[in-house]
Amino acid sequence: MASTSRRCFLALALSAGASAGVPAPAAAEPAQGVVWPESQALPWFSPPERLDVLDLVAAGPDEQILAASLQGSVNRRRPRIYLLQPSSEGPETWLRTLGVPYEQAPDLYALVARYRAELRGLVVPDPAVPATRNLATTFAGLHDALVAAPAHLERLTSPPYSLPVLADLRGRFADNAAAYAWAVAELWPRATHRMLVGLDHAGFHGYLREYAVANRAFVWWGNPAVAAERTLLGRLLADLPPNSPYLGWWPADVAGESDGTELVSRHSGYVVAADWSLNLSVFGGVRAPVRPEQPPLPVPPLRDRVYVTFTVTDGDNLQYNQHRMRVLWDDPARGQVPLNWTISPLLLDAGPAMLAYYQRTATAADLLVAGPSGAGYAYPTPWPDETFRAFTRQTGRYMRLTGLRIVNVLNRVGRRDVDPTPAEMRALAADVQPLGIMLHWTNRYGTSVVAGVPVVTGRLVFTAEEARAVLAQAAASPRRPQFVSIGVLAWTMTPADVAAVAAELDERYAVVRGDQFFALLRRAHGLAPT
Repeated sequence: MASTSRRCFLALALSAGASAGVPAPAAAEPAQGVVWPESQALPWFSPPERLDVLDLVAAGPDEQILAASLQGSVNRRRPRIYLLQPSSEGPETWLRTLGVPYEQAPDLYALVARYRAELRGLVVPDPAVPATRNLATTFAGLHDALVAAPAHLERLTSPPYSLPVLADLRGRFADNAAAYAWAVAELWPRATHRMLVGLDHAGFHGYLREYAVANRAFVWWGNPAVAAERTLLGRLLADLPPNSPYLGWWPADVAGESDGTELVSRHSGYVVAADWSLNLSVFGGVRAPVRPEQPPLPVPPLRDRVYVTFTVTDGDNLQYNQHRMRVLWDDPARGQVPLNWTISPLLLDAGPAMLAYYQRTATAADLLVAGPSGAGYAYPTPWPDETFRAFTRQTGRYMRLTGLRIVNVLNRVGRRDVDPTPAEMRALAADVQPLGIMLHWTNRYGTSVVAGVPVVTGRLVFTAEEARAVLAQAAASPRRPQFVSIGVLAWTMTPADVAAVAAELDERYAVVRGDQFFALLRRAHGLAPT
């Protein structure tokens, strides 16, 4: 996901004025294929000229994985296939936003016929061993192949397709562990070592699989709490250079998230939640003018108030940026009250059209801030000291390119929130140079100053009632001015909920945007403005 043209683009963007935006120069456009310079977090694809759109909303698992492997193999050369699959914002919402010319494909097999010359053959997973779906996905990326379920073989091996079977995985492995052991020995050495993809092999069929195929990535699934699976994952992560992304997600809910993200951090990498992301090979090719600044708001005088800032969570999550965030963004109540929106700065690579859309349609009440914990989801304390500055420097560079001045930092060790060390906070302050840092989402709130940067610990709320309780508790304290940061869980609350809470507040409170919040907090602590 390589050339020096992206480095030139980064230098150009850093020196560009705020009004110029950040479009890619013509020299950076690959005529065909994928561009992934060493300094770039995620790859760029060639700009699409037109798209074949295939409707998979009602498709079964076998059709989804077949289509995803076709899309990845074809779009690696130039994005030409766009898949419609179930999504909360609506299957065609982003397609219309992109503005790329397209036509509807009659069916999946018509697309296979159209792109038959670019395909080398088929790989057949074993329905009895779910891990072979991930093995087949990896194999497809390495060999320009389609992942074909047994039910599709007769048709695909016959004219007009006549695709040979390159590998049949049926009956070769006793269980998932044996399948992954073989894959690590045979496929991992030939896959890209700049990313790793984690996808549920039991029930996950489309979505991010096309991106894995397009980038010739190794696809894996396992629980880091299980010793054998943790060992295997550790072996893979040890082969990746610092700042490499683990794309996808984890089993075992919150425990899996904490265990997996901590292990990736210990290997100098970060997680990019993206398992339900759609058409990233297309979004990685569509160019859009990303602005390196956001319009400021005047900072009110510092008074004896309870200053409140609300922040919508989960912005590190690419599939959230694509789906749930778009639903919340389209809420008619957005703009009625100041609201911070966490978002991934890696959209500059993975989906600049998404980031540009949010920038372009933001109201004066909306502020985009970087989600945990900067360039990607990582925990500072487990991250090795000798490579941590590589992460903070990359975070600072991407935040400046995307106009993000505030970063949300999560930090866990052994599934428990811990404050980053003074050295880690100094590194963040020096390399990111943020207006402020939002630390954790916990059951407490408070403020401090670290390395000259204001830091606020935030309360996470799941409902409007919880938000009201936090605000009532703050008002009961005699301390003024007081600063309260509230994290709004994106999966259970909406802008309308926040607006309803804010409408009930009296003159004791002032609801402000995050940049105003930190400017006021700087005044309260006697810090110089930025």
